[in-house]
Parts: sequence; C-alpha cells; structure tokens
Amino acid sequence: MQGKGILWGLVVFLLLVILSAARIGVADLLSGYIRDAIAAWSSSAAPPDESDLVAVSRALDVALRISPGNPNHYEDLARLDFVRSGMPGTTVAERADRLRHGLKSIRQAIALRPVSPYSWGILLRLKSELGEFDAEFNRSLERTVTLGPWEPGLQAVVLDAALNAWDVLPKAERKMVRENYHRGLKRQANAMLDVIFAHRNGCVVSSGYDECLQ
Repeated sequence: MQGKGILWGLVVFLLLVILSAARIGVADLLSGYIRDAIAAWSSSAAPPDESDLVAVSRALDVALRISPGNPNHYEDLARLDFVRSGMPGTTVAERADRLRHGLKSIRQAIALRPVSPYSWGILLRLKSELGEFDAEFNRSLERTVTLGPWEPGLQAVVLDAALNAWDVLPKAERKMVRENYHRGLKRQANAMLDVIFAHRNGCVVSSGYDECLQ
C-alpha cells in the first residue's frame, strides 16, 4: 500500500509539472503573438484595425491569467496603451488617460524586473509623451542609458525624450544624453539624425560639433 501511495504521489507530481509547463508554453506563445503584432504596427504608417487591437488585448488578458507574475505582459500592456493613445479620433483627454494607464502597467513591469532597460525605456517614452519631466523622468532616462547603452532600439528613444525635455534637463542627464547620442551615431547614424532633424529643423551635425546638443 505504501508503494502505491508513493507511486500515485509521483503521478500527481508529474501531472502538475506537465500542466505547469503547458501553461507557461501557452503564455509564451501568446506573448510572441502580441509582440509580433505590436512590432508590425510600429513599423507601419497605417494605424492598426480596431479588431486587431481587441484581439491583442484579449490575448494579453489570457496571458496575464496564466502567468500574472511575468513582467513581459505588463510591458506589452504599456505598449498597447501607447499604440491606442495615438489612434485616429482619440481626444487629448483620452490620449492622456491611455498614457497614464500605460504608466501603471510599466511600473508593475519594473517592480517585477528592475534590470530591464526596455521597461525603463517605455516608462521614459510615456513620461515624455505626457510632458512629465520630473524626477521619475530623469530616473527612467538614467536607468535606460545605464542598463542598455548600446541597445539600438533605445538610443533613439532616449534622444527623442531628452530633446523634449532639454530646457529642464539637469546637467548630469544632459551629459548622459550626449554620450548616448555619439554611441548611437556609431550604430545607427540615420536614425539618430532623424530624431535631431525632427526636433531642430535644419540642425547642422558635423564630426565634432552638434548644435542640438549644446
């Protein structure tokens, strides 16, 4: 009898392991689908269809039920709010509400995984879009640069957000932004210069001088 009890215990344990692995696998598949969809929207000039937004939102709800402690899902919630904030027909008030909702999600992601430069980069972008150039903005800029200094996907984000806040940005953060800018020129000069030109039309950038980052 004792042997049968041990055997059944092992069977139950193995079933739990299999179920847990299956849940994680489903959550990972959903996360991949969600990120691919958001990336496709970001690279497209046309806004996503509302039906696509709803489908991704539902996928995120399922992923969060399966794996509520996964910071990737909260990052994706914040990204989705950012996309929704820019949809045609969105009012100024609605846009601000979306961005603030995104702030709540990305703060949860950072609490779960404070060493992700991409989470800090999302926080930086949301704060910039809201025009909230405060201590949290400065902190998110510093963390993004420190944790992901050579990440191409973040270098332009840092530059764009910093130029939005340049007049009120402390000297220490300005120095970090200049260094980030010159690193970016080595990896993706066109992307960095596109940001410069968007902020300061006709800004002249030469080998050792940059009017926009004085």
